[in-house]
Amino acid sequence: MPYYSVKAVDDYGREVRKTIEADNDLQLISFLDFLRLTPVRISRRPEFLGKLQKLLHFRRIKRKELIDLFENLHLLARSGIPLGTGLWDLAEDTDNPAIRDMLQDVAFRVQSGLSVSTAVARYENVLGAIAVNLIKIGEETGNLDKVFKDISDHYRRIEDFMSKVKQALIYPAFALTAITSALVFWLVFVLPRLAELFKGLNVQLPGITLFVLGMSEFLQRNIMGIIVVISAVLVLFLTARSRSERFRYLTDKAFLKTPIISMILYSFNYAFFSEYMRLMITAGVSLYDTFQTLEDSFRNRVFKRAVRYIKEFVSGGGSISEGMRRTGLFPSLMVRMVAVGEETGGLDQQLDYLAQYYYNRLDYITQNIAKILEPVIIITVGGFMALIMVSLLLPIYDLISQVGQRF
Repeated sequence: MPYYSVKAVDDYGREVRKTIEADNDLQLISFLDFLRLTPVRISRRPEFLGKLQKLLHFRRIKRKELIDLFENLHLLARSGIPLGTGLWDLAEDTDNPAIRDMLQDVAFRVQSGLSVSTAVARYENVLGAIAVNLIKIGEETGNLDKVFKDISDHYRRIEDFMSKVKQALIYPAFALTAITSALVFWLVFVLPRLAELFKGLNVQLPGITLFVLGMSEFLQRNIMGIIVVISAVLVLFLTARSRSERFRYLTDKAFLKTPIISMILYSFNYAFFSEYMRLMITAGVSLYDTFQTLEDSFRNRVFKRAVRYIKEFVSGGGSISEGMRRTGLFPSLMVRMVAVGEETGGLDQQLDYLAQYYYNRLDYITQNIAKILEPVIIITVGGFMALIMVSLLLPIYDLISQVGQRF
């Protein structure tokens, strides 16, 4: 789809510069007229630059803003105001230019005769594949207001969880930074001066002191190289994860086996699986499309592969619970509750129970993660201080002993 660089003037005579994606020149002119802009200069932009600018522009939309957006859309759908008009009003009231541009574009396409789901499908990377699919089903079933509310509630849960995780990790992150800074400071600045003092006094240094001084000398000589190597390894790691599906799967699997991190990841992905399945099934989406959307939405490659297996198993006539059991990834309680839901016709209710259970479990973990990590931090700090104190005190003790023998 072509991208256009537009210089225009609004109703108040102010100059406006925009990059607009349109199907053709005629649609561009209609869109500018819809925006009440008078074009002064229009030129084609290279597709690569247009896509890059669009990506960077819409990355400014945060999850909190999506929560408010879908809450407002829920109220708008319930009020009976035509969506095209309401979307324009919402665009006028928002402070984020990225959301304003998205809403104006959607409003224009809706008023041009397109369905809401078709109009928002252009922004799947911003809103999420599941949100777009739910909007489509809500539009078909006449439950668009409920769908908007469900999406808003879901994003609110995710935002609350992420906020709690960040708050819980502040203390461990601060402690780790402080320990690392103290270690580097001692090894690079303090110990070299003490080493010169010990050498000047001709003190016989014990092995542990020699080891610590050797670490200090190594850091002094190679600290820039170490920083470069660590940075290069980090870049290579991130690059490999983005380009190699196999490497990403193996690293995701390793994360799921890492203490503490695994508790968070498992609980989050179980809640994600349960809630998204409930939303899709309640909305009337077919099981195949439900699992296809879930597969596309999972970031963890281990869970993505498991969902793909369940999709193929269910497509072949198997049950969801049996497919979950065969992956070996889901706990017995979860499999059993899904099986009961399939047998009784209350799968959506069982999935709701599971989502609530794992979100509550996540909440408990995030509230207590500092307590879980505290022993590790104390042991690490204690070990560091013990190493430093022993390596310093032993030569001093030997020096005092030598002085005592002379007198």
